[in-house]
This record gives sequence, structure tokens and C-alpha cells, in this order.
Amino acid sequence: MRNPLISIVVPVNNATLTLAKCVNSLTLQTFKNIEILLINNVSTDASWSLCLDLASKDSRVKAINHFEKGVSSASNRGILESVGKYVMFVDADDLIAPDICEKFANLNAEYDYDLFCFSAQYHKGKKTLKSFLFADNIDLLSKKQKEELQIKVLAPNAPYLVYKTNTRYVGSVWGKFYKRELLLKNNLCFAIETIISEDVLFNTLALECFDRIGYTRECFYHYIQQTNSAQNRYRPHSARYFAFVIKEIQSWLLKTNKPPLFVDAANSLFVHYLFGILKEDVFHKDNPDPNEVKKHRLNEVLSMEEFWIPLNNLNKCYFSLPERVLIRLLQKKWIGVVSFLFGLIR
Repeated sequence: MRNPLISIVVPVNNATLTLAKCVNSLTLQTFKNIEILLINNVSTDASWSLCLDLASKDSRVKAINHFEKGVSSASNRGILESVGKYVMFVDADDLIAPDICEKFANLNAEYDYDLFCFSAQYHKGKKTLKSFLFADNIDLLSKKQKEELQIKVLAPNAPYLVYKTNTRYVGSVWGKFYKRELLLKNNLCFAIETIISEDVLFNTLALECFDRIGYTRECFYHYIQQTNSAQNRYRPHSARYFAFVIKEIQSWLLKTNKPPLFVDAANSLFVHYLFGILKEDVFHKDNPDPNEVKKHRLNEVLSMEEFWIPLNNLNKCYFSLPERVLIRLLQKKWIGVVSFLFGLIR
């Protein structure tokens, strides 16, 4: 398999409980012209041994031991090591339907995509949720539809959109096929400076370079919500990572001279980053700091221009009533009230 059409990159970090099932969903693809790159990312469990074992059972599986920590670095290694015409990313605890690669290959034979997106189904315990980017299948997105997709990466529920998405998966790198040639030509890689929202930053920059984009509403990706997922974990010092992403997106907005709709969507994203800092960092249940230290920390975050400027230049239509109340409290810097409210929420 010297020249596979599709390279599937799987960053692996302490994934012994889920990796075999994930890889099984890849090797069972009805379309066989694929390679699977398992990028072991400084695992401390038996993941590397499992990668080697899986590679020994299927010649299309390649195990790569990567010694630089971080999913961004591992994903970049996957892009460089891959030899396929297209690259797709799969999380080590997720699954894909057996016919997605065949579906893509058949459509791509006609349309020669730069990017192809497909829908996802979320699984959390016994609950499932299907998520779609558009109301219908689209063989090739128009210029307006591409702009809508770009907006959705930043704000999937932007009020002006006719069809809104109910999750932020549009910003994730899974659920997509990327033309590898364009990634390399435009030096598109994942920022190793952040461990948060690296997917959103990657897709924001990458979409600018793609013209031939297709989409299917069929749910081929199965996202398995783990109890210890990043959305639930305590993420201390997250403000510095979010601030980096904000600066990069703001620089992109200026460089590309995007219209106000993009600015509003970006400011909405940045304020939601601030909400994330409150929930997953400052007031997280695992934060051991006393309340006075937490309030001081929040005041420091609000003093950072990366958060303060968007907080005071937002379009209120992007936010629910409870969010608007919280925004007003933050604008007024009523730290004590915010602290009290998050104490009740916890």
C-alpha cells in the first residue's frame, strides 16, 4: 500500500481501554486503500505496546512513537508521516462507520475535494445526539456556504444563520477529510503553543485555503463522550492558552479583512472561552485555591485585553439571557457576585 488515498491519523495518549476498538473500526473500512498511523504521544500506560501489537496484525497500520507531548505535536507528526492524498483524524476513543471512506472515495472521484465534511453522532452513556452542519447534502459548497461554514467554526449558533448547529463539532478536526497537498503547501499545522481549542484555530486558518468543499449529512463519526474528557476536567492556567488562540484568530481577522459578521462570531467565541475559564479553571470543583484567591484570579483574567475587549464589544444577539446576565456582571467586575453564583452552580 505505497500510495493510499486516505491516511487516518490517530493521536494516542493512555488509550489502552479504547484504542483496539477504535482501530478495529478503521481496519474494517469497506474501502481498503487506506493507511492508519497510530501516533503514541508520551503514553504512561501500555498504549505503545498495544500500538505495536495492532500494527503487527495489519500491514496498513503503522505505529509511531512520538516523544513530544501534546496532541497538536502528535497530529503534526501524523501529517508529516502520512503518504495519502487525504488526511483524516480520529480520536483514540472514538469510532467511524465502516463505509465512510468508500463514501468519500466515490464522491471524490467526481469532485476532487480540498475538504470533505461528514456528520457526527455523540454518545454519552445511554444518550445520543446527532449533529449536522447544513440542512442538506452539498456536493460543492458555494462561496456563501463556505462563509457560513467558517462562521460556524467560530459560532455554530450565530443568530443570522438559517441553519444552526447544536454542538461545536464543526470546529473539530475529526469528521473531515483534508487534502494533504494543501496542508503542506500552505504550512497548515496545529499550534503547539496551546493545548486548548487547537482544532478551532487549525480549521479557522485552514478553511481560508480550501475552495472545493463537500458535505454529507450522514453520521459516519461516533464521538464517545468520556467522563474524564477535557470538557469535564480541571484545566488550570487555561487563560494563557485561550489568549494565544484569541491573538491568532484576531490576527487572521485583520489579515483577511473579514466583515463584521466574522468579528461578531469571533467575539462570541472569545467570550465563551471566558465562560470556559470560569467553569473549568477558576471555579472548578477541583481547584484547591481559597475563594479570595479565585476572585483575585478572575480579576486578573478580566484585566487581560484578550478577554476584556471582546467582552465589551460583543453582539448580545449571540447570547442567551442567562449568559447576558453573567456578561453584565463581568463587565461591571462584580467579582463577588460571580463567585457566589458559581458557588451555587457547583
